[in-house]
Amino acid sequence: MSTSNQLAPFGLPQEDARFAPLKAMAEENWRENNPKLVKELEKSGSLEKILESKVSQAIIILQQCEVKGIPDNQARELAYEDLLSPSVQSS
Repeated sequence: MSTSNQLAPFGLPQEDARFAPLKAMAEENWRENNPKLVKELEKSGSLEKILESKVSQAIIILQQCEVKGIPDNQARELAYEDLLSPSVQSS
């Protein structure tokens, strides 16, 4: 599923009720599993921007899955794959 610069079918990802909880979950996961990356991103001032971008991508995937009728557990698996891997290569 492509997520590059797409508007979610239900409005902006940041307006989705899941945005804040997913952001908190992702940040906690990143801090626990890759503190070195988090420190580097904080030092460069890009942690919030990258985290919000990853969460937005996850929300778009979740919303696209809803439109397609994909079960919630499968949608979460697709959406969380990139969100919970503390790599920023695709950003």
